[in-house]
Amino acid sequence: MPLEAAISLSIELRDALTAEVKRSRAARSVLKAMQVDALLLQASERDAFNHRSTQLSDSLAFALQEIAEERGEKDVTLQQLTAWFPFEAAQLSSVFAEIRALTAALKELDVFNQALAERALTFVRAYVAHLAPRPQAYGRRGSLVATEASTHSEHV
Repeated sequence: MPLEAAISLSIELRDALTAEVKRSRAARSVLKAMQVDALLLQASERDAFNHRSTQLSDSLAFALQEIAEERGEKDVTLQQLTAWFPFEAAQLSSVFAEIRALTAALKELDVFNQALAERALTFVRAYVAHLAPRPQAYGRRGSLVATEASTHSEHV
C-alpha cells in the first residue's frame, strides 16, 4: 500500500538527514584543521546524500500521489490523510516534523561551515600570495608581466 511506503520513505529520509547533520557537525573540526583528505571525503559524502535525499523525496511524492489517485483526488494533504487514515497520518506527521527540524538544523550548520570554509580560503589565498607575489611590472598593453620573463618583442 502506498501509505506504508510513504511512511517508510519518510523514516528513511529522516534517518539520512540525521546522519548528515551529524557529519556536518563533525565538519567543523575538519575545516578548522584544514584536513584536505577529510574535506574531500565529506564533500563526496554530501554529494551522495544529496542524490539519495532527492531520490527519497521523489519516491515519497510519488507514493503520496498514488494515495491521492486511489481516493480520486488530484493532490493529498496531511489533513486529508488524517481524515482517511488517522493513525498512519499521525505517524507521518510526526516524521515530517522531525524532517523539517533536521532540515533547518542542516541549513544552519551549512551556513556556519560555509563561513568557516570561506575564512580558511582567505587564509590560504593570503599565504599563497606571500609565497608567490604577483609581479609589479606592466607590459606595453597595461597587463602585469614578470620582469624576468620579458621578451624582446615587449621592448620594441
